[in-house]
Amino acid sequence: MKLALAAAVLTVVAVPITVQGAQAPSKAPPVAKRTCTVSQTLGSRVNNVRRCRTADEREQEKQEARRVVDRVQAMKPVMCIPPRPC
Repeated sequence: MKLALAAAVLTVVAVPITVQGAQAPSKAPPVAKRTCTVSQTLGSRVNNVRRCRTADEREQEKQEARRVVDRVQAMKPVMCIPPRPC
């Protein structure tokens, strides 16, 4: 009887010590929410393209497209065309 009582007391005392000493599981970084868009391929009613991207990926693509447009618009014509002066 005394042995069972001693085992019960040790169990009650040891469990909180073990729980307090254990490290909490690390939280995983939040997963970025992906949004999918479906676009149709020009000239086809069947071939649809589905693209799933995060907001950051969409913003990067938008900035890259803007840089390409700016670069193309900044280029000067290589040849002078007679109606337009150089």
